Amino acid sequence: MMKVQVRKSILIGIVFLSLIFMTGCGTLETLVKKDGATTPLTEWIGANENKEVSVPASTTGGEGKSVALYFPDKSGQFLLKEERMLPKTVSLARETVNQWLKGPMETDSMQSSVSTATVLRDIAIRDNVIVVDFSKEFMLSNSKVAPEVALYGLVNTLTQFSTVKQVQIRIEGEPLSKYGTIDATHLAYKAGLIKGNVP
Repeated sequence: MMKVQVRKSILIGIVFLSLIFMTGCGTLETLVKKDGATTPLTEWIGANENKEVSVPASTTGGEGKSVALYFPDKSGQFLLKEERMLPKTVSLARETVNQWLKGPMETDSMQSSVSTATVLRDIAIRDNVIVVDFSKEFMLSNSKVAPEVALYGLVNTLTQFSTVKQVQIRIEGEPLSKYGTIDATHLAYKAGLIKGNVP
């Protein structure tokens, strides 16, 4: 008797799920209209509660965005710009840093600044300052690259966004004050390190 009730419950569950999947694609559209208006059900489940108020250096629509990534040239003394198309993403700044950590695609003329094992732990933007927190591998800079060039590859990459004027770096949560012999407390865009730019 108990087995029959369990089987009926399972069968009802399967039928219910099947109905959801069969009507699935249209169901979400009926809950949230194309113009962003809500229905009472979406209001009840709180679909609009977690809207981000203002996320600088971010995008939510379109086909993605082209960003500039700065990598050391082969001499390790200057930076070269590599344009890269990033997919549509909520946090453009986070995706930009992750792409920078992967290193350049044009390896004939450029090289990575830091170990590609480096992991971005966290990123936040507030009052035109971006704070990036990396794993300890960030400190394993490329020996063929001048520390200043390695550091400003990241800084120049991040300051391309109009909402970012200054970069603060943390390693495993601790503020970075020196990178090699370079003062890392006030990091802002440095055009003089880009090959072809006059300081």
